[in-house]
Parts: sequence; structure tokens; C-alpha cells
Amino acid sequence: MIFTYMCKTCGCSFRSRDFGNIERFVEPCILLLLSKASSHGYGLMEDLEKHCGEKVDIGNLYRTLRRMEMSGWVTSFWDKNEAGPDRRIYSITQDGKEFLEIAVSSLGKTDKLIHRFLEGYQKNFQNDGL
Repeated sequence: MIFTYMCKTCGCSFRSRDFGNIERFVEPCILLLLSKASSHGYGLMEDLEKHCGEKVDIGNLYRTLRRMEMSGWVTSFWDKNEAGPDRRIYSITQDGKEFLEIAVSSLGKTDKLIHRFLEGYQKNFQNDGL
């Protein structure tokens, strides 16, 4: 998660220095999971943590799924459940698959940049290291 703070000196805003997060990373993670099988929200929430390392609360997940549905990346329908509450089932669309390919390409480039940076850091600070 990225937060915006006010500078104590001059009052300008700046983003937090948490470089370990990729903004909106949960979207390609959801699409990857849905490319394997359709799922309901709680199933996605469990799988996101298990397979992608993303821990999200259910409210944020459903807001993200609605935004993704409005973008045309996922579709949903209500599954009538005799034994319990009805569940909304989400599936990836063709547009979602195309966006996932773009996201994978972008994340691959980001991965290469990060690895190049870390290699340079390790060369410069071998004794101090990570």
C-alpha cells in the first residue's frame, strides 16, 4: 500500500518510501487466478494470499472486482446455493486475458530493472550487503 504524507518542512506531499509494493498488483493476480478457474470472492481472497502473497480485506477485494468488471476484464453471475447464501462467481473475459498479457510483460520489465538495481547495489556494497 502506498501512502501520501505531508512534508514537515515545507508542507509538500510525498509518497511513502515503501518500495516493496507494486501499485494495483492485485489486479493481475486476480486475473491470473481467474484464468485457471472461475471463483467467488472469498475463494479469491484465500487464493490471493496463498498463490500471490497478496493479503486483501474482503471489502477492498469486492471494490476491485467491481472496478475490473466495469473495465470489462471480468464478468460475474449469481450462483444460487441451496445449502447456504448465494455467491457471486467471477470469470475472466477476453479483454481480461489481454490485459493480463500486458501486465505480465510490464511486470517482467519491472523485475529485470529491480534485479539490475540489486546486482549493482550488491557490487557496490558487498561487505555491507543485503
